[in-house]
Amino acid sequence: MTQVDHTLTDLPLSEQLQKLVKNAEKIRSKPFQVFKEELSRKLLWLRPSVNGISAISCCDKTPQLGFTKISISKLGKIMEKQLSQPGKKTPEKQLQSWLIQRALKSDGRLKMLDDVLGGQYWFVSDEIALKTASEKVVADLLLVRIDSDGLASLVNAELKSNRVMETFRQVISFRRALELPDLQKDWKTFAEVMTGEKFRWHPSQETRGVVIWPAVGKNPINALANEKRKDYARVDVIGYRCDPEIKEYTLDFERARLKKGTVIDESQDKNGQWQRTTVVMDTATVFKAVTRNIDDPNREAPLISPAE
Repeated sequence: MTQVDHTLTDLPLSEQLQKLVKNAEKIRSKPFQVFKEELSRKLLWLRPSVNGISAISCCDKTPQLGFTKISISKLGKIMEKQLSQPGKKTPEKQLQSWLIQRALKSDGRLKMLDDVLGGQYWFVSDEIALKTASEKVVADLLLVRIDSDGLASLVNAELKSNRVMETFRQVISFRRALELPDLQKDWKTFAEVMTGEKFRWHPSQETRGVVIWPAVGKNPINALANEKRKDYARVDVIGYRCDPEIKEYTLDFERARLKKGTVIDESQDKNGQWQRTTVVMDTATVFKAVTRNIDDPNREAPLISPAE
């Protein structure tokens, strides 16, 4: 029994990804799919890794526990075994299992993220561990996002039980592996094999990141991380709250607060007059902006809402 298989290899990154794709293809093959309904009843799902396949629990009592080195010959016997509950609370793993369980019940769709971030989100896999030349990189979740034009992009998400800025650095580290030009074809193949979907991919190689951590709550110190996160582009932030009685989560988008004077829009009206909108006040409860006529635009406006 194991929690996460992060055993790494010294193979080049391209070969690691190819092995990941091959294990994904095994999971989607007919011999493994015979067990699909039984796995679902037991709240287990098959996770590919560079070194093999694991059967992982999505049950709230045994979150992210499971069995490694799965083969067709072993799978039937393994499902007869019982998992022991962890000795300590694992809030990140419970959230991760809750999200995966929701995705598996919706044919791979993470509709709660649609509501929070906009677009359409598909669950690809979790706990993807790779070894680059300089470091180990891990994605808690790998997703696909479909924008309003129907174009797909990869998204890596990090889950945390506390609000620490290291989370953003972890997102960026994995992003570098996602955006390597030589790996684009294999990443897209992996996503399509795992979801069973054929996506229309965005021509840009840019990906997005998501940080999911506890909501700010009433402690103002927690909000400091919201200010610092402005240094990390293309990373959306979600705050979660958990109802311990029913083991359900509430997710809310967290927008970074903008300083007074920040330009949020420059555009022309119907008469051709250029106008600039700037922030007057941005607090936890009040947002005010003012629009004034200008002679010419002179800078780009930042995004203040989830990208479409």
